[in-house]
Amino acid sequence: MSSTKYSMYLAVIPTYRNPCIEVLREMEEGNLDILASDYGLDSTVRTGIDKDFYDRVRRIGIFGDKILLQVGSWRNPLSASVTILDLNPRSLTSWSILVLRRIARRRTLLWGHLHPRQGSSSKTAFLRRTMRRLSQGTILYGYASVVPAKLEVPGQPVWVAPNSLYKRADINAGNIGESRKSIVYVGRLVAEKNVDQLVPAFHQSGLVDEGAVLEIVGFGNAVETIERQIVDLGLEESVVVHGRIESPIELAEIYARSIMSISPGYVGLSVTQSLGFGVPMLYPEDAPHAPEIELAAVGPMQSYSPTTEESLAVALREYFLHLVSNPVSAEKVSAKVGDLYSAETMASGISAALRGQVVEFDKEGWPKEMVVR
Repeated sequence: MSSTKYSMYLAVIPTYRNPCIEVLREMEEGNLDILASDYGLDSTVRTGIDKDFYDRVRRIGIFGDKILLQVGSWRNPLSASVTILDLNPRSLTSWSILVLRRIARRRTLLWGHLHPRQGSSSKTAFLRRTMRRLSQGTILYGYASVVPAKLEVPGQPVWVAPNSLYKRADINAGNIGESRKSIVYVGRLVAEKNVDQLVPAFHQSGLVDEGAVLEIVGFGNAVETIERQIVDLGLEESVVVHGRIESPIELAEIYARSIMSISPGYVGLSVTQSLGFGVPMLYPEDAPHAPEIELAAVGPMQSYSPTTEESLAVALREYFLHLVSNPVSAEKVSAKVGDLYSAETMASGISAALRGQVVEFDKEGWPKEMVVR
């Protein structure tokens, strides 16, 4: 691969990044090369963007995949005028290229979560701050991270590439039905998402008597547990397990008949998707959420506590009945998400960072040209 102006050397680029990367490549018109491995530190999150969009590099897991080393194809990331690396202290590759480019006085940007899942008080949070001080700027996943990022490393520029899923044209409320009875979960079916609480809590809520249906979209090693729970509780007619669905058209059909979505564990990209389709979300208050929890300022979200099966059952019933009596304006919610969290907005944030363009934020971290109400 010949040397290009911009380079991105990342651990993994999941399938849902495809719209953003497609838009970004169009913006940069051949001036950007992208490199990634099959997966980073979590083997369940794998690179899935168009194979023509990136070059694959070999990965080596160290200490049982607690540390990541990517090898090969370092020429462009080292020589490019601007390189973007993962803001992840567990990547030896990020540290190595970051330090080498610092010595060579080349502009390097870091992209990722400002803090670990445990927050700013985590024992490893200082490592991210150290990486940022070695870089020339940070690209954040969420607007809520802007203010703390500026406080932690004063004077360093920050940009936001909001964690997005779809192009603006695909973010809409669709054909929302007047009588919506489904409750939907979309995400990985793994233990850390507390998905084992979904079916029992739905059963305990008594919403089957209200005509409600639980629809589960996703894949993972907990699917057998869920299917067994459905049979044991006699919910074959009221719970549907769809498996993996990535098409926004197919997902829009499910959300169009859903009165609410649910995240029984930590909130992530699923809330961007849910509110993008105009559907409110129920989530546990005390889970270690990803930055997407900031969407509570954008659209209707209801928390519950504690994060238990029993508490979820009560919250499910209460929020379901509340929404039946107080329906939300799906179109308005979807429009806000489209403005703030589209693939075009995400790509524009990355492009602005590569070009060193100044982006002004208000005192809460929202871009000044966009008003959140």
